[in-house]
Amino acid sequence: MKTKNILVLILAFIASSLYSCKDSLDINYDPNSPSDVTEKLMLPAILSTFSFEVAGGDPVRTATLLTKNVADATDGPHQGNYQITSNDVDNFWRYSSYTDIMKTSSELITKADANGNPSYSAIAKIMIAWNMSYITDAFGDAPFSEAFQGENGNLKPTYDSQEDIYKHIQTLLDEAIVSAGETTGLHPAADDLIYGGVMSSWQKLARTLKARFYLRLSNAPGYNASTQATLALAALDAGAISDVSEMPVVKYFDSPDQENPWYQFAIDGKWSTSTKPSIYYVNLLQSTGDPRLPYQVRTATTGADIGKYVGVTNDAPPSALTAYSSISPFYSASNAPLFLLIYAEVPFIRAEAEYLKAGKTVNTAVVSAYNEGITASMDMYGISTGVPAYLLANALVPATAYEQIMTQKYIANYLQFEAYNDYRRTGYPNLPINNEVYPDVELTTEPLLDIIPLRFPYPSSERSYNADNIPDNVPAGYLAAMQVPVWWDGN
Repeated sequence: MKTKNILVLILAFIASSLYSCKDSLDINYDPNSPSDVTEKLMLPAILSTFSFEVAGGDPVRTATLLTKNVADATDGPHQGNYQITSNDVDNFWRYSSYTDIMKTSSELITKADANGNPSYSAIAKIMIAWNMSYITDAFGDAPFSEAFQGENGNLKPTYDSQEDIYKHIQTLLDEAIVSAGETTGLHPAADDLIYGGVMSSWQKLARTLKARFYLRLSNAPGYNASTQATLALAALDAGAISDVSEMPVVKYFDSPDQENPWYQFAIDGKWSTSTKPSIYYVNLLQSTGDPRLPYQVRTATTGADIGKYVGVTNDAPPSALTAYSSISPFYSASNAPLFLLIYAEVPFIRAEAEYLKAGKTVNTAVVSAYNEGITASMDMYGISTGVPAYLLANALVPATAYEQIMTQKYIANYLQFEAYNDYRRTGYPNLPINNEVYPDVELTTEPLLDIIPLRFPYPSSERSYNADNIPDNVPAGYLAAMQVPVWWDGN
């Protein structure tokens, strides 16, 4: 069993054992569901599982390998060189997302609405929308309208199109914003592990997610980039996250079984210590003298390059793993918070939206938002020295503006799943296929595909028990499946 905050583990175990049956082959039916579990017990179980298993778990660890934030310095084939099988993604889909998070959230909505507690209903709707975005962005079409229907639900739910899923997500967020503004009923406090019951912060998060998801469809078939940009700007202007203090984070602690998931995964060896910053990423930041480098990447602690930034490839290294950089303690200390969304994303959403709205033209609004995004990213680390010089050296150039905006957003979104979505949607930054841009690096294991995977393969549980509903255009073989773009990927 994965190790996590003991309080989180207890809460998640109680709620998910009560509300889910992992021996069941169905995402709808739970024979062990009791009739009386309070909202205050259900909520922290949902939030803790989302933090540890999704925002800090398998989907993000896989995505950051694909976007070259990190590489797996070990013999392949493995996920770093694109071996992502149906078994690899099964827990993310079957247990963490559909059962532990979204089904429990659905139950929470029903209970909170019946008890007159709209604050709990609002948070649960946001969590379904947010987690469902991970599912559909990773896999494409997925069960939604026929999922979470309780004991008498469809045991083999049909798949909703990705377009319909995004419409439903936006509706859930709209409903959550309204419910979060109501003052009746019980209100969360310490059981809200993210905002401590401050419902205005949940409203800001919901509007930020709405803006993110409007831009997600900027290149989708039948959608207009300028229109989506206008919708994104309207969501931000309605009151989104406005500074670093409003970022959604979950705290972890320097104590056994309570540590940050990146610490557990990449630093202390509960799994391995082979996941490290990639050569591509280290070189990218070094090439521009980026002052964020020491806050994202730690120097090597042994070997000929001790004290230097040394990235790895997706291959077994010639030296000991300690001779290479690791993820910085800012993200991977045992008591580091987990950032569920980075505030700097907000001004970068605005920069891109203004750019698309203006017909891919650089104007003062684009420049202002772009500079604000970089500054906000620096502010998160407490960097003040050298920021004006960095802004000047990386000033927008009309011919390359889109790539610059998305590359800076990519750096700001270090270790975030969103960078994978942005890359597929826009093609930026211009990522290499593993390390093919380094001719002096001879890989023992070559990448299994000649493109960066465009989606995750559908999980083995769906192939076994709901195969008739899986879209016909996605092959069963994982390598073939990963070459099929999701619907919104019109790049």
